[in-house]
Amino acid sequence: MATEPTAATGGRPTGECGTAESRVERERPRLLGLAHRMLGTVADAEEAVQEALLRWYRLDCVERDAVANPPAWLTRVTGRVCLDLLGSARARRERYVGPWLPEPVPEGTFPGVGDGSARAVAMAPPAEQPSDRVVANEEVSTALLLVMETMTPAERVVFVLHDVFAVPFTEVARTVGRTPAATRQLAGSARGRLAAGRRGPA
Repeated sequence: MATEPTAATGGRPTGECGTAESRVERERPRLLGLAHRMLGTVADAEEAVQEALLRWYRLDCVERDAVANPPAWLTRVTGRVCLDLLGSARARRERYVGPWLPEPVPEGTFPGVGDGSARAVAMAPPAEQPSDRVVANEEVSTALLLVMETMTPAERVVFVLHDVFAVPFTEVARTVGRTPAATRQLAGSARGRLAAGRRGPA
């Protein structure tokens, strides 16, 4: 039986389409972890994920049933929303006076943020051999988020989706609107910035 409409469901009663709403809502913590890595604050992450979920709930039943992989769809849409936010004046921190510091979160706030459940940040070689990846436990530390602030919005989205969440380059390319080859180049550039940040000034 369908429940009453809510703001989270875009005014539509839940339970009226084939895809179980509980399945979609279970993705929320993972999406929040993804968005926080991209945006740097809990508030912005929550805004991005809420927008992605609203876009899902605005689909009619036929459109939802046509989505073969709802988690992948939500990941792609969340990435696009984050890309838009990162490119905005607000995300460039233009309203702040002085340096902007990312917002740390307690361990366990999101799955994968500080608890080791997500793929660790890695400096991947061109061959992308998983065994060659270097694990870095500080993946969501303030220091790392500050280094990520030097990345372009597209680099940051590609880096988080591929190197942290293991999203294939073909899917990442759909998210950022680039070719897979261009997406690989963005990932390489992002890794270069990360390596430079870890080395520090000469």
